[in-house]
Amino acid sequence: MTARSTRRLVQTMLLPVMLCAAAHHADAQTNAKAAPAQALVDEVVAENPELLDVLLHVTPPGESRNIVIAAHLPKDLGEVSGEDDLGVARTGKPLVEVQKDGVRIGVLLQLRDAQHRPIGAVGIMSRWKQGDSQKAALARAIDIRDLMAQRITALPALFTAPR
Repeated sequence: MTARSTRRLVQTMLLPVMLCAAAHHADAQTNAKAAPAQALVDEVVAENPELLDVLLHVTPPGESRNIVIAAHLPKDLGEVSGEDDLGVARTGKPLVEVQKDGVRIGVLLQLRDAQHRPIGAVGIMSRWKQGDSQKAALARAIDIRDLMAQRITALPALFTAPR
């Protein structure tokens, strides 16, 4: 193997690693900026231990992509929001879905600030068993979302700690 082909092989192998590291760095920067949003999610989960996950889907100021800026499960952070998330954020029409495993229910709601302005979407995942009421799960998620809204003065507050 020549030096040139060795260099090309190393570059080919390292490029995906370098791209992944750059994406991770960008996500880490966004997540660091969203520390108040993460603190809000952490508080909500602490106050509601029956919740399995809470995700905030928001377009950060100065960004064009709607992403998960805060989540109880760290693996979800930085995930690009899907069509369902964007649709709920835009229309305000809730989405309730029993997960395929049959033991979790997800409720997706429009996220609002304290003035009831739409600022994104919030996903709330709870335990589920056969016979539970989807209407009750929706009502509980709406209560949680509305309590969260009282703590969000405006979209920038999710990214900037109060002074």
